[in-house]
Amino acid sequence: MINDKGNLQAKALKILKAMGGIENIVAGKIDNCATRLRIQVKDIEIVNEGLLRRQGALGFIHLQDNQIQVVFF
Repeated sequence: MINDKGNLQAKALKILKAMGGIENIVAGKIDNCATRLRIQVKDIEIVNEGLLRRQGALGFIHLQDNQIQVVFF
């Protein structure tokens, strides 16, 4: 699991920034489970995987239609 060492709101804002910002997320296309964040983005090229890794992401699964699953454990 993610070892929370900081402010969760700040971490969430960094994850949002790494996904290309709120304007890059397709409305209504966000889901999650215990270890994954599933998001459909408008432009997958601007998703910053390095920044996501710095926030605790361990991996990424790229699916069709610009869908990405970010794996946290």
